[in-house]
Amino acid sequence: MKKLLMLVAAVFALGGDFEDGIKAYESSNLAVARDKFVSACDANDAQACARAGALYQLGKDILPDPKKALELYEKGCELGSKEACSGAGGMYVSSDKEKARALLNKGCELGDGFACATVGSYLLEEKKFKDAYALFEKACELKDKLGCEFAGDLKRSKRL
Repeated sequence: MKKLLMLVAAVFALGGDFEDGIKAYESSNLAVARDKFVSACDANDAQACARAGALYQLGKDILPDPKKALELYEKGCELGSKEACSGAGGMYVSSDKEKARALLNKGCELGDGFACATVGSYLLEEKKFKDAYALFEKACELKDKLGCEFAGDLKRSKRL
């Protein structure tokens, strides 16, 4: 029983940093938000990793730190955050297209429509029209407007 109570207390403590980070972000206290998200990420909260990664990538109140952002995004992706996978994938697009694609594929598998549309566009470049169409359709189902447009364009092109 004592172990169960300790586990419940630990779960609430982890949720506290993330929730405190959200509140700080909403009140524009970005330094506190970043610290709370990093703390929750250190405790393996995937969404907190994604949020912290975005703050480091964008550098709203500090200089952007792409290395730290990527580290946080990759951890969040490993923990199952679709946003973190997409964030990391986006950071690799210009430097390592294959790594970007792998991360975006994982983001798509986790339900990120933008990631699906992006991987679909890679397939379109490779002239793999049916595979690209499938990903654009999935992106559309996930409410990604660009994915819907690409699916429609590809269908009208009669390349399927």
